Amino acid sequence: MNKELFGVFDSVDAFRRLRSTDEFDTVVEADTVTVGIRDPALSIPNRTSVYQDKDGSCLLWGEAYVPAVDTDNSARWILQQYERNGTETLRHLNGSYLVLLEHDGEATIYTDPIRSRECFYSDALDTRVFGTDAAAIGSAIPEPTLSEQSMVEFVYLSVILDDRTLLSELDRIPFDGYVTATDTGSLSRFVYRPRTFDFAEELARRLRRALERRTRLPGPKGLLLGAGYDARVVLSQIPDITQCFTVGSASTPEVRIARLLSGSYGADHHRIPLDGTYMNLDFETVQYTNGINESIHVHQRGVERMANVRTMYHGWAFDTLLKDFFVQKSRLGIGRKSVRLSSLPENPDPATFLLEWRLGIMPDSLTLLESRSEIGIDDPRGYFRSLLDSEFEECRRRCRNEHDVANAFGVKHLPSKSFRRHIDDHFIESFVAADAELIDWHLRTPPAHRTIDTYLDALNRLDADLLRYRPPDRPRSIRICNPIEGFLRRTLPFLTQFGNAWPDIDALYDRTRLDEEWFEDHPELQEQSTRFKLRVHDTQIWLETVLGRSVPLSRIVYPSPRTGSNTTPDRSSHVP
Repeated sequence: MNKELFGVFDSVDAFRRLRSTDEFDTVVEADTVTVGIRDPALSIPNRTSVYQDKDGSCLLWGEAYVPAVDTDNSARWILQQYERNGTETLRHLNGSYLVLLEHDGEATIYTDPIRSRECFYSDALDTRVFGTDAAAIGSAIPEPTLSEQSMVEFVYLSVILDDRTLLSELDRIPFDGYVTATDTGSLSRFVYRPRTFDFAEELARRLRRALERRTRLPGPKGLLLGAGYDARVVLSQIPDITQCFTVGSASTPEVRIARLLSGSYGADHHRIPLDGTYMNLDFETVQYTNGINESIHVHQRGVERMANVRTMYHGWAFDTLLKDFFVQKSRLGIGRKSVRLSSLPENPDPATFLLEWRLGIMPDSLTLLESRSEIGIDDPRGYFRSLLDSEFEECRRRCRNEHDVANAFGVKHLPSKSFRRHIDDHFIESFVAADAELIDWHLRTPPAHRTIDTYLDALNRLDADLLRYRPPDRPRSIRICNPIEGFLRRTLPFLTQFGNAWPDIDALYDRTRLDEEWFEDHPELQEQSTRFKLRVHDTQIWLETVLGRSVPLSRIVYPSPRTGSNTTPDRSSHVP
């Protein structure tokens, strides 16, 4: 990994028993904590920085903008304010970050409000160990055990719930939370509080300010650009982006429209080819998943070898925070034979919505669970629904209405974090959607107005030319016509479907003959969907590398959370 934070709530001698200080650009030694940092952006303004004085220490990891515009060290401002105002200081930070503060003999690590940067910790060693690379901590655990509960969730559901990982002895800092040497807990920065205002105008203003804040990053600058509506706003507001990059073959509508967008703003366009290395899912790629996300989301792999830029922008999570990806809408029809409407249902059902439309359940794979009585899951959908219902209780304490429960869940779990972690490891990356003003807009805007219509209205106010080229799956100016046409194209055999923004993983998988390589002795797995098989492989590669031993496929595909010793752990201490 090019970037890593690793530490212990202990002395530098305890740190050296686990890692060499030579592995890091700098090592911060404080009274109760020692942290190693490896980050090429160390000390660039508003990026990773360190400050210590006689009263305490502060380490900022990632990207944070502070109110003091004249400071060249965000960590110094944070510590000085913390000494006066305590944790209230955190409400004035803006960006995607982890902050470690030591003061009055206690060290605490805080996430940003949406936990956009994961931090893992373990108590399985002599002292509590923490860091941003789950594999680095997991491999240091003396006798790690597999979490059956986590495996069944990841392989079949696509996300690991709560704050768990694939190892029972390894956990994550809670969402909007913190960890100390002996405790963990949640804060209350991410709480829905809907208001009435001019939603589109306010979003346009906040987008303009969020992007202006990020114009001063060092160049050359690039942008991951698709044909959708998200990244193009970055292209229009940051004038010195010189290169844009799109995944796909030369003939796809995605690449064609991205090329037109790039040219209209004076940037060169480059295509990330789908060559033979795209399905090379060895640990170098799977490591970015931290064992909790899918490697399929690192769809831009290869850009690090071709992009001659220092800073890379993207539009990741705009759909979650600024639009309605995780907002349940009314539907006309039944199941997959239905059209999504713009209205909200009277009685939202977040579990059904997530299971049917937003999480990665592959229906055929559920028969694998049903076929093994020893697993103890006779009704997989009912089982996963009960898990989600339990998770929703923590989400509801952050919501004013039931319509936001699925959205709170979606923000908490953001299943495609591996995409961003890969970009952040190779470039100076800026996560625009994590801007504090945009998160505040998300929390203040009622779900009925947090829509694609509001978003497009805001883009039009920023720059009318942004909407000149339509995405391939939204060719009609009357927006309700697009889902209707999409439904007809999916349903009628004589019509072709809209192009997909993602690469055709089924074709790539078959072309590289991975069934023969990975599942030669498991014909029942060869019949499963490509995405399910990729998750199985992700799990196996991550575990075998971290554990240093082989893990049978049967252990991964047929975990027994209800009959094994590793049942869902008690997390009551994580929400004080």
